[in-house]
Amino acid sequence: MSKIVKKLLTPAETREILGWSKNMIYDVLANDKTFPAFRINGGTTWFINADKLQDWIDAQTNNR
Repeated sequence: MSKIVKKLLTPAETREILGWSKNMIYDVLANDKTFPAFRINGGTTWFINADKLQDWIDAQTNNR
């Protein structure tokens, strides 16, 4: 049986991965246009692209 790998993360799952506070994740979602996240049809629920999250982290490291 193959394991299903999630392609989209919730803000709570992303917070856990990054070790961020709730305020931090929502600040980044609202203000950082490079963060790999989106909302569908102008909804209120955020989705974070799990595959592109590491790329974003690498870019932040390279921008130091």
